[in-house]
Amino acid sequence: MKPFSEFSEIYDRLNEKQKEAVDHIYGPLMVIAGPGTGKTQILAARIAKILSSGIDIHPHNILCLTFTDAGMVAMRNRLIKFIGSAGYQINIHTFHSFCNRVIQENPYYFPSLGELQPIDELEREELMDELLETIKPDNPLAGKFGVHYKHRSNLSKL
Repeated sequence: MKPFSEFSEIYDRLNEKQKEAVDHIYGPLMVIAGPGTGKTQILAARIAKILSSGIDIHPHNILCLTFTDAGMVAMRNRLIKFIGSAGYQINIHTFHSFCNRVIQENPYYFPSLGELQPIDELEREELMDELLETIKPDNPLAGKFGVHYKHRSNLSKL
Protein backbone atom coordinates (compact mmCIF):
# COMPACT_ATOMS: atom_id res chain seq x y z
CA MET A 1 0.00 0.00 0.00
CA LYS A 2 1.43 3.32 -1.03
CA PRO A 3 0.53 6.41 1.03
CA PHE A 4 -1.18 9.26 -0.76
CA SER A 5 0.71 12.42 -1.76
CA GLU A 6 -0.54 14.24 1.32
CA PHE A 7 1.64 11.90 3.41
CA SER A 8 4.80 13.11 1.64
CA GLU A 9 3.80 16.75 2.08
CA ILE A 10 3.22 16.26 5.81
CA TYR A 11 6.37 14.18 6.27
CA ASP A 12 8.53 16.86 4.65
CA ARG A 13 7.28 19.44 7.18
CA LEU A 14 8.13 17.35 10.28
CA ASN A 15 11.08 18.17 12.51
CA GLU A 16 13.84 15.64 13.22
CA LYS A 17 12.22 14.12 16.33
CA GLN A 18 8.83 13.86 14.64
CA LYS A 19 10.40 12.10 11.64
CA GLU A 20 12.17 9.75 14.05
CA ALA A 21 8.78 8.77 15.52
CA VAL A 22 7.23 8.28 12.07
CA ASP A 23 10.20 6.21 10.88
CA HIS A 24 10.04 3.92 13.95
CA ILE A 25 8.09 1.12 12.27
CA TYR A 26 8.95 -1.88 14.47
CA GLY A 27 7.47 -2.29 17.93
CA PRO A 28 5.32 -0.04 20.05
CA LEU A 29 5.73 3.70 20.24
CA MET A 30 4.32 6.26 22.64
CA VAL A 31 4.28 9.93 21.68
CA ILE A 32 3.98 12.31 24.61
CA ALA A 33 3.56 16.00 23.88
CA GLY A 34 1.28 18.89 24.72
CA PRO A 35 -1.96 19.85 22.98
CA GLY A 36 -1.67 21.09 19.43
CA THR A 37 1.85 19.75 18.86
CA GLY A 38 0.96 17.29 16.10
CA LYS A 39 0.73 13.96 17.98
CA THR A 40 -2.23 12.77 15.94
CA GLN A 41 -0.53 13.78 12.70
CA ILE A 42 2.68 11.95 13.68
CA LEU A 43 0.91 8.75 14.68
CA ALA A 44 -1.23 8.75 11.54
CA ALA A 45 1.90 9.28 9.44
CA ARG A 46 3.65 6.45 11.29
CA ILE A 47 0.78 4.07 10.55
CA ALA A 48 0.89 5.08 6.87
CA LYS A 49 4.65 4.47 6.87
CA ILE A 50 4.24 1.03 8.48
CA LEU A 51 1.61 -0.01 5.95
CA SER A 52 3.70 1.23 3.02
CA SER A 53 6.97 -0.31 4.23
CA GLY A 54 6.42 -3.70 2.63
CA ILE A 55 6.02 -5.45 5.97
CA ASP A 56 3.27 -8.07 5.84
CA ILE A 57 0.86 -6.35 8.18
CA HIS A 58 -2.84 -5.76 7.78
CA PRO A 59 -4.51 -2.52 8.87
CA HIS A 60 -6.86 -4.37 11.25
CA ASN A 61 -3.80 -5.59 13.20
CA ILE A 62 -2.82 -2.04 14.17
CA LEU A 63 -4.04 -0.60 17.47
CA CYS A 64 -4.05 3.14 18.05
CA LEU A 65 -5.03 4.53 21.46
CA THR A 66 -5.89 8.11 22.33
CA PHE A 67 -7.45 9.89 25.29
CA THR A 68 -10.51 11.47 23.73
CA ASP A 69 -13.31 10.73 21.29
CA ALA A 70 -12.24 13.85 19.38
CA GLY A 71 -8.74 12.36 19.11
CA MET A 72 -10.22 9.16 17.69
CA VAL A 73 -12.15 11.08 15.02
CA ALA A 74 -9.11 13.21 14.14
CA MET A 75 -6.93 10.10 13.87
CA ARG A 76 -9.43 8.31 11.62
CA ASN A 77 -9.78 11.35 9.35
CA ARG A 78 -6.01 11.78 8.97
CA LEU A 79 -5.54 8.08 8.26
CA ILE A 80 -8.15 8.21 5.52
CA LYS A 81 -6.30 11.17 3.96
CA PHE A 82 -2.99 9.28 4.17
CA ILE A 83 -4.03 5.74 3.16
CA GLY A 84 -7.58 5.92 1.86
CA SER A 85 -10.27 3.40 2.82
CA ALA A 86 -7.75 1.19 4.68
CA GLY A 87 -7.95 3.88 7.37
CA TYR A 88 -11.35 2.47 8.33
CA GLN A 89 -9.75 -0.89 9.19
CA ILE A 90 -7.33 0.49 11.82
CA ASN A 91 -8.43 -0.19 15.41
CA ILE A 92 -8.65 3.25 16.98
CA HIS A 93 -9.95 3.56 20.53
CA THR A 94 -9.80 5.74 23.56
CA PHE A 95 -7.97 4.05 26.42
CA HIS A 96 -11.32 3.67 28.17
CA SER A 97 -13.18 2.17 25.21
CA PHE A 98 -10.33 -0.25 24.51
CA CYS A 99 -10.21 -1.47 28.12
CA ASN A 100 -13.98 -1.86 28.15
CA ARG A 101 -13.80 -3.86 24.91
CA VAL A 102 -11.14 -6.18 26.36
CA ILE A 103 -13.27 -6.75 29.48
CA GLN A 104 -16.47 -7.35 27.51
CA GLU A 105 -14.78 -9.74 25.08
CA ASN A 106 -13.03 -11.70 27.84
CA PRO A 107 -15.58 -12.20 30.63
CA TYR A 108 -13.80 -15.36 31.77
CA TYR A 109 -10.85 -13.24 32.95
CA PHE A 110 -13.07 -10.62 34.60
CA PRO A 111 -15.85 -12.63 36.29
CA SER A 112 -16.50 -10.14 39.07
CA LEU A 113 -17.06 -7.22 36.69
CA GLY A 114 -20.04 -8.56 34.77
CA GLU A 115 -21.78 -6.01 32.59
CA LEU A 116 -20.14 -2.63 33.20
CA GLN A 117 -22.36 0.42 33.43
CA PRO A 118 -21.30 4.05 33.80
CA ILE A 119 -21.81 5.47 37.29
CA ASP A 120 -24.56 8.00 37.76
CA GLU A 121 -23.94 11.62 38.80
CA LEU A 122 -24.52 11.00 42.53
CA GLU A 123 -22.11 8.02 42.56
CA ARG A 124 -19.57 10.15 40.72
CA GLU A 125 -19.81 12.96 43.26
CA GLU A 126 -19.50 10.53 46.16
CA LEU A 127 -16.47 8.89 44.57
CA MET A 128 -14.88 12.29 43.95
CA ASP A 129 -15.40 13.25 47.63
CA GLU A 130 -13.88 9.96 48.74
CA LEU A 131 -10.85 10.38 46.51
CA LEU A 132 -10.30 14.04 47.44
CA GLU A 133 -10.34 13.16 51.14
CA THR A 134 -7.31 10.89 50.59
CA ILE A 135 -5.15 13.73 49.21
CA LYS A 136 -2.42 14.87 51.58
CA PRO A 137 -2.13 18.63 52.21
CA ASP A 138 1.27 18.87 50.47
CA ASN A 139 -0.08 17.34 47.24
CA PRO A 140 -0.47 19.94 44.44
CA LEU A 141 -4.05 18.75 43.90
CA ALA A 142 -4.90 19.85 47.43
CA GLY A 143 -4.52 23.47 46.42
CA LYS A 144 -3.37 26.33 48.59
CA PHE A 145 -3.50 25.76 52.32
CA GLY A 146 -4.37 22.08 51.86
CA VAL A 147 -7.91 22.74 50.66
CA HIS A 148 -8.96 19.44 49.08
CA TYR A 149 -11.75 20.80 46.96
CA LYS A 150 -9.97 23.69 45.25
CA HIS A 151 -9.52 21.79 41.97
CA ARG A 152 -12.71 19.76 42.23
CA SER A 153 -14.45 21.40 39.30
CA ASN A 154 -11.46 20.78 37.03
CA LEU A 155 -11.10 17.18 38.19
CA SER A 156 -14.81 16.54 37.70
CA LYS A 157 -14.46 17.35 33.99
CA LEU A 158 -12.01 14.51 33.40
